[in-house]
Amino acid sequence: MAPYFISSSDFERLIQVWSNARPVYAPVVKAGQRHWVQLSPEKAFSPELDGIRAVEPVKSFYFRIREIVATYPGDTSFVDDEPSFVLLGAKNCDLRSLDCLDRTFAGSEPRDPFWVSRREKALVIGADCSDPAPTCFCTLLDMNPYPEACYDLAVAQVSGGLVVEVGTPKGEDALKVEGITVSDATDEQVAERDHNRQATREAVALQNREFETRRPFIQLVAEGFESPAWNKYVGRCREDAACLAICPTCHCFVLYDQRAGDSNERIRVWDFCYWRSYTRCGGGHTARATGNDRFKNKYVKKFEFYPAKFDMIACTGCGRCIEACLAKIDMRQVLHDLEESRSD
Repeated sequence: MAPYFISSSDFERLIQVWSNARPVYAPVVKAGQRHWVQLSPEKAFSPELDGIRAVEPVKSFYFRIREIVATYPGDTSFVDDEPSFVLLGAKNCDLRSLDCLDRTFAGSEPRDPFWVSRREKALVIGADCSDPAPTCFCTLLDMNPYPEACYDLAVAQVSGGLVVEVGTPKGEDALKVEGITVSDATDEQVAERDHNRQATREAVALQNREFETRRPFIQLVAEGFESPAWNKYVGRCREDAACLAICPTCHCFVLYDQRAGDSNERIRVWDFCYWRSYTRCGGGHTARATGNDRFKNKYVKKFEFYPAKFDMIACTGCGRCIEACLAKIDMRQVLHDLEESRSD
């Protein structure tokens, strides 16, 4: 489908219409960082669609940090009573994470009803990046800093407005608002968008030149499990799991039950493989008893297990893990060192 064009003023009015009907979340700069914020329908909003992704990954809108998944005794069936919502300005690294987690939570039976319901209800508007952070490395994974899939609409800022790509019928319907003019984008507008995209991609590629490897990351992890390169990072890792909590694709969880008056609640909370207790089972046995095994597991899961099971890497190059790590461990450097440690 050919791209559309919408003026900046009409797009702001369109956001206002959406926010009157359902919650709309968009990245807003606070203290120098972008954070997802629910927009107020009472206030005009000029979207901050350029720049980079928000601090928080979009997975938290679908896969909650903590939530009640059942109450018993009684009917424990899933109750689909949540409203729809709009995510405005999701970057490609987060859009790719939705594709990744769709395969985990909805790709086969049993499907996670919470994930499926929220994915079906949400309207996702992707947006181009224009100012990559030093930690961004999507190009090392053969990705681009602009929406490629998993969006209902994708927008890119150009002179006077936005070039809009439609990804789904849901996105097409969202543009059909009385008083809002949407026209076919001109060749000049598309050319401006493409020029901006190429400039941003070159900027991301340039800042990651020193981390490029001759072998793909999948091969480096698969063949480098016993590499001595891991050792200098294992001792530094504090196992606080900040990198996993902020990762857009990590999705481990644990279930526990608790009393709630005369009934019981089953609660799901995020869990992390860097925690010593993660694999502990009856009798105190721990499958990954050493810090070395736990540190490697993140890389094995993302670059070996996930590609083998789902035919895609469970990393999107967002760089959040690099920013969150108190020990200043850079995933790009770890992978680069795996290659450098090989003698052949």
